[in-house]
Amino acid sequence: MPLTKLSFQPGIDTENTPTGAESKWIDCDKIRFRKGLPQKIGGWTKFSTGYYVGVGRALEQWFGLDGGRYEALGTDRKIYAYASGISQDITPIRSTDNLVNAITTTTSSNIVTISDTGHGASAGDFVTLSNVSATIGGLTPAVLNAEYEILNIANTNAYTIQSSGTANANAGPTANCTATYQIGIGPSIQTFGFGWGSGTWNTGTWGTARSSSSVVLDARLWSINNWGEDLIITQKDGATYEWNLSGGMTNNRCTAVANAPSNSTLSMISTETRHVVCLGTETEIGNTASQDKMFIRWSDQENYNEWTPNVTNSAGSQRIAGGSEIRCARPAKGTILVWTDTTMQSMSFIGPPFIFGFRQLGNDCGAVGLNSAIVIDDVAYWMSDGQFFRYAGSVQEIPCPILNHVFDDINKAQYSQVYAGQNSNFSEVIWYYCSSTADQCDRYVIYNYLENSWYFGNMNRSTYQDNGVELNPLASEYFPNSNVTSITTINGVTQGRSIIYAQESGVNADGAALPAFIQSGDGDIADGETFSFINKIIPDFQNQTGNATITLSVKDYPNDTATVGETLTVNNTTRFVNTRIRGRQSNIKIENTAVGDNWRFGTLRVNIKQDGKR
Repeated sequence: MPLTKLSFQPGIDTENTPTGAESKWIDCDKIRFRKGLPQKIGGWTKFSTGYYVGVGRALEQWFGLDGGRYEALGTDRKIYAYASGISQDITPIRSTDNLVNAITTTTSSNIVTISDTGHGASAGDFVTLSNVSATIGGLTPAVLNAEYEILNIANTNAYTIQSSGTANANAGPTANCTATYQIGIGPSIQTFGFGWGSGTWNTGTWGTARSSSSVVLDARLWSINNWGEDLIITQKDGATYEWNLSGGMTNNRCTAVANAPSNSTLSMISTETRHVVCLGTETEIGNTASQDKMFIRWSDQENYNEWTPNVTNSAGSQRIAGGSEIRCARPAKGTILVWTDTTMQSMSFIGPPFIFGFRQLGNDCGAVGLNSAIVIDDVAYWMSDGQFFRYAGSVQEIPCPILNHVFDDINKAQYSQVYAGQNSNFSEVIWYYCSSTADQCDRYVIYNYLENSWYFGNMNRSTYQDNGVELNPLASEYFPNSNVTSITTINGVTQGRSIIYAQESGVNADGAALPAFIQSGDGDIADGETFSFINKIIPDFQNQTGNATITLSVKDYPNDTATVGETLTVNNTTRFVNTRIRGRQSNIKIENTAVGDNWRFGTLRVNIKQDGKR
């Protein structure tokens, strides 16, 4: 019998049954398609050697005026800046208190109590002690002058920390010191909070804890924007800060933007007009209780310290309609695209007296979270609840043959963590998201907008930035159980660290093997009327290093469980492999498992023939 060429359509299709997906791919991991052919994705290596406290929620990179490359990472607990191999903590300072008779020690314990009337801190917040005036319980000023994660809140006037030394006596409260508090940490995941007025009146017993609430506490998120070489940073449902690169990398922290709203969902910069825009913000600046999730404010042109409109500036505000909250915004050519929970809108500069004009572009197409949309060459792509959309002059659903795979196994309670990015070298939009049983991002889905194909996989990434400033895309991974030393020494810091990787670097996962696979649907001959017999395969690989495994599985009927016919190991010198495989239907799986393995699959040729009806 002549050889038969087995060709498969690019992309993954999970909407069909395996039998209906003949000549298609139905499952994969760590695979992309390039010019219609599947190949293993690139690996990754550590970009920075240091580990960052908390889970990454925003990643930005930019060039300084000195030509240097800079990165910023916002986590649920801190903000960091990175340049030339050096990482710095740039988390804003909330307050600095000068304390008198403030320190208490306990014999044979490293737990120290700090007395500070009305400290306003919570467990997990960070405080730095300095200028300790005396030795207390054997703990010297050199030991006590350090940064701490607050362990427990005793009351509104005292809390405990963990010293690096052990006290040899009960002492205090005594000694003076300076306590410098960073802004409070935020939730690492979206949770439901509690408070007066939440829940149904007169349910449950007075004074008992509640198991649920309608009050949603979003994960601590950030929006980070470039203002020249400086940064404008907004904490979700919090204040807006600036970080001036001219202050250097050492002892240079973010500071609050003067006169700016103190409670906003996010911020954005109108790059053409040089306005800073706060969205989902306060109707009365400085009154956090006045936050309106559909209200927008912008600063004066070229002056982000002026937010009060008058006849001499271009500051202003506008409440938009169409939804209950603004969720996302992205700059595009000549406009800012704004997504609510239900709509997509544009915010465009029109000049005085209104400054900006607003127009609704689409309905029933809202974004799921702060980072769920991306704009590429003036085309917007985003994840909505149960669908993917694009905007190129009009809002369009993107046909997606893996829609069920994504939305049947996604944690909608963690929609806010969805993170969209671009891999420009491969014309890909990537969305990282939480699977149904995960509370941190562990899956991804990719749309190749040039080849109009979809594929997916498993990967723990919480942020992503395309190459441009750096040679490789950057992404952060969170290790919830890690307690490795962070970039700065923090006493008593709890576990949970992130690291930034350079993606598309090599073929391994930071030195370890990077397994990848792709599996086809079930094929047959004569529409399954007869059995088929395969006795030879001729592999076709490109850029192959190491080994690839080809598994041929067979079954007699569509609802049968496939059994492995043969598993074959091939390398770049394998010309053909003899086999003995028989069944009505067959599928193929290609994979690798070892360090250094890499491959791109072409067209498989097999010697297949009819083999009777029994």
